[in-house]
Amino acid sequence: MGGMFSSPKPPKPDPAIAAAQKAQEARLAKQEARATQREASEQRKISSSQAARRTGGIRMLLAQRDDPQAGIDGELQTTLGNSVT
Repeated sequence: MGGMFSSPKPPKPDPAIAAAQKAQEARLAKQEARATQREASEQRKISSSQAARRTGGIRMLLAQRDDPQAGIDGELQTTLGNSVT
C-alpha cells in the first residue's frame, strides 16, 4: 500500500551523458590552464620590457666611448639641439 501513495523514482541518467559531461569539464579545465599560462607569459614579457627600459639608460651612461661629450652620434650638441663645431 505504501507504493500507491509515493511518487515513482526517476530513471538513472544515461552513462554516455555523464561521460560527455566529464570530457567537457576536462576540456574546459585545459582551456583555463592554457589561458592562465598565456597571461603569465604576457605579464613576464611586459615586466621584462619595463625592466629593460629602466636599466637601459644606466647602461648607456656607463658605456665606454672615445669622447663621452660627443654623445651617441658623435656630434656635440647644445641644450637646444644645435650642433657645436
